[in-house]
Amino acid sequence: MSRIAFVFVFLATPVLAEDRLHNEFNLEEAIEVCTGCHGEDGRPIELDYPIINGQQFFYIYTQLKDFAAGRRSNDIMTDIASKFSRAQMKQISQYISEQPWPAIQAATIEGDSLLAERGVTGGQCSACHGKWEGDSRIPRLAGQQPDYIARTMSDFKHDVRMNAPDKNSTMKQLSDETIAALSRYLSSL
Repeated sequence: MSRIAFVFVFLATPVLAEDRLHNEFNLEEAIEVCTGCHGEDGRPIELDYPIINGQQFFYIYTQLKDFAAGRRSNDIMTDIASKFSRAQMKQISQYISEQPWPAIQAATIEGDSLLAERGVTGGQCSACHGKWEGDSRIPRLAGQQPDYIARTMSDFKHDVRMNAPDKNSTMKQLSDETIAALSRYLSSL
């Protein structure tokens, strides 16, 4: 070993050890970060935050990757997700997917069913979302926070959210009134 290489290895060893110590992944701590917003019991602290407990593993993992890569933007989630490796994202996603989906209180108002039915038919929503329970890459919508669903559909409609291009064109077809009705309807399922 050359003298330069020896000096580099000797000087770098404490730095590498310190980096490893600070970068060790603790699933429990990562989940505590998640529950800070998404709720310890799976009920989010804000009405427009999504329920993630019980969501499909691959969907959660894909969203974390999209936040980290900038394909999906959120002031809080982009920074958090960018700190995790893909292996860590998989561990987090697995844990969250195994948690029970919480029941929330959601109600429809008169006329929601008719508007929601028209929205589902016109947007061909059930072609992918089926019975609204989620399936691998498709999120569960039944029992999701109504404000979150409405915000998400509006973000797709107005090209704010760009990680599912098919949704952008689909949501542009729906009126704001239909989006509101559909979000209340799906939440009440």
